[in-house]
Amino acid sequence: MATRGFALRIRAARSLFAAPPAAACLLGLLAPGCASREAAPAPPLVLPEHYARSIAAVGVPGARRAFQVGPGSRASTGELTVAWSVEGDSTRVSPVFFEADAVPVAHWWMAGACESLHFEAAAAPRPELGDTSALLSVRVTAFARGGSRPIALVTRVLDGPASPGFVPWDAVGVVHEPREWRQPWLLWNGRHVVRLPPQAAWTGERAGARAGTAMDFRHVLRPEPGRPTTLVFEIPAYGVSPSTARRFESLDHERIAGDARRLWRRWLARAASLHTPDTLVNAAFRAGLVTLLVCQERSHGEWVPIGNPFQYRDVWLRDAARAVRALCVAGLAGVARSDAVTLLRFQLPSGALMSQRGQLDGTGQALWAMAQAASIPPSRAWARRFMPAATRASEWIVRERGLGRRHGAPWPGLLPYADPRDNELVRAQLVGNDAWSCAGLSALAALARLAGDPSRAAGAEAEAARYRADVAAALARTGSSDIPASWQGHGRDWGNITLGYPTFVLGAADPRLQGLARRVWSGSHARLLCWGDPDSVHGYIGGDVAQWAARGAPALAREYLDSLLAASTSTLGQAELSSRKSRDFGDNLPPHATAAAQVVDLVRNLIVDDARDTLEIATGADASWWRGTRLSRAPTRWGVIDVSLDEPSPGVARVRMTPVAVPARVWMPDRWILLTSLAANARVVTGRYAVLAPHAREASFRVAPRAGEP
Repeated sequence: MATRGFALRIRAARSLFAAPPAAACLLGLLAPGCASREAAPAPPLVLPEHYARSIAAVGVPGARRAFQVGPGSRASTGELTVAWSVEGDSTRVSPVFFEADAVPVAHWWMAGACESLHFEAAAAPRPELGDTSALLSVRVTAFARGGSRPIALVTRVLDGPASPGFVPWDAVGVVHEPREWRQPWLLWNGRHVVRLPPQAAWTGERAGARAGTAMDFRHVLRPEPGRPTTLVFEIPAYGVSPSTARRFESLDHERIAGDARRLWRRWLARAASLHTPDTLVNAAFRAGLVTLLVCQERSHGEWVPIGNPFQYRDVWLRDAARAVRALCVAGLAGVARSDAVTLLRFQLPSGALMSQRGQLDGTGQALWAMAQAASIPPSRAWARRFMPAATRASEWIVRERGLGRRHGAPWPGLLPYADPRDNELVRAQLVGNDAWSCAGLSALAALARLAGDPSRAAGAEAEAARYRADVAAALARTGSSDIPASWQGHGRDWGNITLGYPTFVLGAADPRLQGLARRVWSGSHARLLCWGDPDSVHGYIGGDVAQWAARGAPALAREYLDSLLAASTSTLGQAELSSRKSRDFGDNLPPHATAAAQVVDLVRNLIVDDARDTLEIATGADASWWRGTRLSRAPTRWGVIDVSLDEPSPGVARVRMTPVAVPARVWMPDRWILLTSLAANARVVTGRYAVLAPHAREASFRVAPRAGEP
């Protein structure tokens, strides 16, 4: 993915809805004398929208609702939707864009023959609303184009969510009686739900009267060339009382937008910092973090990882475990560890962990998440905190394996039949359940070592080794050239894909794993796997294939990342499922938290990978990334480190890093051959990689293009 190509894509998209020359200040509008540079706006990052409809989630970490912006010019709480149009004119609506530093302040445009309207929507928490809610402020800036004709902006407030959209899980209902207009507030059921600009004129009969399921308001704007006109709308996530509504009278849009920018920049400043020459990858990494944080609620003093800001405001162990891993490697260990504590609520008296009946992979996934949370970066205290629950969970796995052996199961030593009613869509003994259970036992061993219990660690690792041997024997019995979804040979590919990553049950070079990659990618769409129907493109299951492909064929991993980013929203979110032909996602709205976690994890692992006993550097870095890549404040199993890649002179590659107590393996790009080391602390092993001694800080290597490469 070339940086130049990315710049061209930005220009192509920007030209469709750019502001007129007289409105050159549009992207940086901020009232004179407003807050600090920390709250100053960044220009929107204008990217193509690759789905049929543009939707973005605007929210704050911890809130129990997010605002849906789009499709079209609308904003929704799920209980109500506010939509804007221009009376008597045909306008185009742009996709939704976030700001260049990934801050989720939404921007979009409506453009007609004689007007251009810029919308900026920002959400921020307010003390009046409590710690699980937020207030959305939408500023509309109208510009004259080719004259000063008045613009009649129509604001329609409707019951229920946008279409497509979802009623929030905690909504009382979407039928609101009575409906009243008490300027400047619209009231439903006596609660203030939308604050409109003073110029608003209700097109109904009279102020204070009841209305139907939709209410229309008209605003006449008279911008002149060089003199834009603005309106501001305020929408609380939940309707507020009259006394609370009065406290909003002193607020303005700049205050709310400034609060939103400060909040998000402080969150992102806590995380690992990534810079590569590929600006789209940098943006995707930060966008993934924003999605993961929007998909966090607060409950009983802990963070709760949810699957999606809209329709998936619930916890599944399989998705939550991925979020824990991504937050750990991105430097947000506090949230990740709290998420892992939340997962313990799913532990049954038997020791198993299950978030949905029939999903036996949850026990292994929860164990793996606990180990990630305690190990990246390492914390003995957290390992000890997780040990009791992890021990009970592992005992359940061992008991289930033993029951199968004692009762003469056809696949001895493996987990029993289950019907997950999802993913594999079959009642069978699922290969993925065993893969995750193997990983769970290895996770217990890691926790025990970190907690200072070597005997328990040795026992868990021995049991994990026996389990992996049973899986290998079962694979041999199937007669399959790759890895089936279930031991009975039926079902859709899902958990079987994880045997290479992240469970490491099989090595990346295993022939069956390679066969699985060939099969699933043979029907893929630009490296994105199809799930079930060939027209159904999945937003994240291919990430695991890319992860273990990177260990032998890094170009394939980068192709997957390119394909994913070329099929993302204009705010770099991903839908769980979409149609290959229509690019529509139906009611399964983006962004999906697991897809975001896959992006964050993959990008980090392409630069720094700590899954083995040797720290891997630049495993999947492209040659262009050696022209100035920096990953700062990156947590690993050996502490928090900084890594940089550059070319100080032609034909010389240099790595600089925070010293770690283990050897580091430095990989060269596919197109290079490693000739010799210029440092005494590094030795060349093959033409692909060199090994740095423990505690190395820097090493340089002489490299050359491979035959046939420029």
